[in-house]
Amino acid sequence: MKSFLPAVILTLLPGVFAAPLPEKAELLASNTVVAQYIGTVERACCFRTALCPDRCDHAMKAAQFRVLTNEAYEKPGQYGDDKASPGNLLMVDARHDVPGQPDDMLQKLGELKPGQLVRLTQKHYYAEQEGVHMPIRPVTQLELLKGGACEDIPSMPDDPANHDHEVMPLPL
Repeated sequence: MKSFLPAVILTLLPGVFAAPLPEKAELLASNTVVAQYIGTVERACCFRTALCPDRCDHAMKAAQFRVLTNEAYEKPGQYGDDKASPGNLLMVDARHDVPGQPDDMLQKLGELKPGQLVRLTQKHYYAEQEGVHMPIRPVTQLELLKGGACEDIPSMPDDPANHDHEVMPLPL
């Protein structure tokens, strides 16, 4: 009788450890912000490829954060995410493991309650993985701030240039 232990270990390893960043990953930008957790929403697939909707992974459970202050911003080159400004909406994938993200991040995202304040660091990489070039945005830090809870989630600023809070309708 063969031992099933090696097979079980190999099956469980991807769930225990987050996937590392691909070898060819270039840091484009990094934002460290103090933000307020708004809640989690389900974003549907937009049916844009032949793999949609059941094999594409376009659908997303997104944790939403409203940026209150930006503590640190780095953009080493020409490309990359812009500096997150107060009032911007930051969305983080709360369903899938993102390469370069700590393995306990999905659990931390799942434990947040609306109104809590967090310090969050999100990095923006441009990576090549199996011949495919794609952006990767892992959250590398999520720290709950002590005493950090607001019952009243502030409204978005009335700046017409800030359209991050608007929701685009899905094509029918």
